[in-house]
Amino acid sequence: MGGEAEQGAEQVVNPLVTSDFDWEAAVNPVLGSVQQAERPRTDGAGPRQDGPVPPAPAAPPGQPPAVPADDLVRKNQHGDPLARRVGRGVRKAVGGGGREAREMAAFADLMQRPVPSARRIAIASVRGGAGKTTMAALVATELARHRADRVLAADADAELGSLPLRLGLRADLSLFELVARRPPTFEEAARFLPRTADGLFVLSSTRGGRIAGEFTLETFQTALGLVGRYVAAMVVDCGAGILTELNRGVIAESHGLVLVTPGTVDGALSARGALEWFAANDQRALLSRTVIAMVSHAPQVGADLDRAMQMLTAWGLPVVPVPYDRHLATGGSVNVPKVSASARSAVTRVVHEVFSRSLNAGAGS
Repeated sequence: MGGEAEQGAEQVVNPLVTSDFDWEAAVNPVLGSVQQAERPRTDGAGPRQDGPVPPAPAAPPGQPPAVPADDLVRKNQHGDPLARRVGRGVRKAVGGGGREAREMAAFADLMQRPVPSARRIAIASVRGGAGKTTMAALVATELARHRADRVLAADADAELGSLPLRLGLRADLSLFELVARRPPTFEEAARFLPRTADGLFVLSSTRGGRIAGEFTLETFQTALGLVGRYVAAMVVDCGAGILTELNRGVIAESHGLVLVTPGTVDGALSARGALEWFAANDQRALLSRTVIAMVSHAPQVGADLDRAMQMLTAWGLPVVPVPYDRHLATGGSVNVPKVSASARSAVTRVVHEVFSRSLNAGAGS
């Protein structure tokens, strides 16, 4: 696959960038090239501490308690209308959906394959608002639903990650407490990993939905190292952008990468800019384990989307369009049975593509 990616990259003509192109502004428009000021370390990276785990911090005096996210959703609706759900059930009852059945059989076979070590799958995006955290929640949940071994979803947003919210969890303990306690067994580590109804373990960067502090790449790697030997797969939800030290480190250590981009021409151009940056900065090997997910955030998209997808597939990478879904668009917790059939099919393909690549990849290769 690495040779195919290199060959595809060589076929790209008329690059979008020139020698004076501002990569940091293009690849990370949220942060740009602004350097954060030095702050005191609050990552808790130190020797293991024994004793009881401190309770989650309460709301500051005078501040109202946090409101569960789903309480803000007026109607947690299905991705598919009722008529379409009924029609799909009828087709299954009469024996339709042969191609879908074959694809699911191949997917089930892949999910039964053993792993040589915990597979790290990074979910990243060039900019905020692309649908990255939703994709991370879906990918991790699908793996947990179909793998017989343990799967972990980890939030690598060093400010206010929303992965637990999208998974319908309240995490009262964060990776800070995990690193501070350094539990020697999985039974002890599980105290820091709330679990979803689908069996997915979650490592949060927040406590009770509130910012727990800023952490470094070293702290995050330590946290994953404490639980990695107990799980088969780890899905890491990166913060926005690909140029921060934390995100660069997570991506470099991954066995698979899902690059999430809006399903628009502008989104495709941003993704292409990221691929060109990888290729130009000694990370060409990363292309062989990358899958692009183009997420539509509106019911209709422009007519140029097909051309935009062709531009990305020229790199030899799988590009999976993820259609607009009413349930996912609410921004509340993800309930997989309520996701539309077309969106679930797209997510299954994303998982199939990235996990199969992760099995053949070495981290950092």
